[in-house]
Amino acid sequence: MNLSSRSLGLALLLLLLFLGTAVTLQWWLRRETRQLQGMAVEDLRGRLARTVAVSGRTPDQWDPGFLRELGAMLGASVEVYRTETTPAVPAAAGSVLQFTQEIAGSPDWRLRVTFAPPALIRVQILHQRILAAIVLLSLLLAIVPLLLALLDSRRALGPDSGTRSPWSSARASAVGMEHFAKISYERTAALAQEHDARLRAEQDLQVNRTLLDRSVDERIRLGRELHDNICQTLYAVCLTLESVQKKNTLAPELSQRVDQCMTELRRLNQEVRSFLQQLEPARMHGQSFAGALTGLIKSFTMDEEVRIEQRLDEEAVALIPSAQFPEIMNILREAVSNSLRHGRARHITLLAGRNDQQIALAVQDDGAGFVPARPRPAAGHGLGNMQARAAALGGSLRIESVPGKGTRVLLTLPVASPS
Repeated sequence: MNLSSRSLGLALLLLLLFLGTAVTLQWWLRRETRQLQGMAVEDLRGRLARTVAVSGRTPDQWDPGFLRELGAMLGASVEVYRTETTPAVPAAAGSVLQFTQEIAGSPDWRLRVTFAPPALIRVQILHQRILAAIVLLSLLLAIVPLLLALLDSRRALGPDSGTRSPWSSARASAVGMEHFAKISYERTAALAQEHDARLRAEQDLQVNRTLLDRSVDERIRLGRELHDNICQTLYAVCLTLESVQKKNTLAPELSQRVDQCMTELRRLNQEVRSFLQQLEPARMHGQSFAGALTGLIKSFTMDEEVRIEQRLDEEAVALIPSAQFPEIMNILREAVSNSLRHGRARHITLLAGRNDQQIALAVQDDGAGFVPARPRPAAGHGLGNMQARAAALGGSLRIESVPGKGTRVLLTLPVASPS
């Protein structure tokens, strides 16, 4: 066997090894894609079951608006139907994932959920197609040196073979095979690095998903605890005071003090219920910032002497992501509550403005004011919670106040870059 035959045999062997590796990797990627699709379906099943349980509605009470809101929360399309009927299959059923699920407590109803595959699965499918294209390209690149080696071997057998060096053809084939082996090694290393990066991204996604589920469950549990304990206790105390007041045996001064206590308890109960509403995960969905702010203002019990004014820049408000509404409303609610309770303000102004880099929201009042740098003995966790919420949003919170001249709370947020 001459050098040219050995070179061709080595080239074929390397080509077969590369093809075997590529086919194995393609099969593995397909298996991983199916597993990820199954994980995505099971994850959505769990989220759907928790959301339906929290809603407390029966299927016959689900109107189109509720189904749209439910689908928006899950990032999917939700259909409800009875077991004896089967809805039509969507036209794009081949490009989406879907499943059916029974409704707990309603055996005569079924839910069909249709959703787009997660971005990671789409990337993996694209990776499979790129890998197939690389295999085809490698075949074409491998055929070229083989043809060149065949041409050189034929020329070596021609009449002028005696005038050529017997090692020139072998040397050229060896250089070509070395280059081909180097390219194959680099591509294999790149595929391994990409696989490791994908695994790390998948693990990070799973951790974030677990933390998000725990956060939602904790918010629901906290809301139930507050409702069952604090709200019910406040209501019971109000009933007790009302029964004492109905006896008409108290002195006028004591009766007035009882009225003040009942008024304060009702106000506190309303504030706790407003906070409970903010613990609901889907409260802000589909609501504009101005609408949420109007609802916040209405949640406060005010006398006729208190006036709250809004001066909102519509362009600035439009730049605020809806996902940030709950945290921003909690900050504004705490600021307005402090103005009414501690500052005894009579005029409160809510402002919103922006520049190219930042969005500014401010709560300004004409209350008693205080010295921000001086710690107050009666101060609670309100200011610290506001600072923590602002930091979680990626912004900052600054409090400006002068005794006797009011207070201004300034929340600054970065402008989100367009996706």
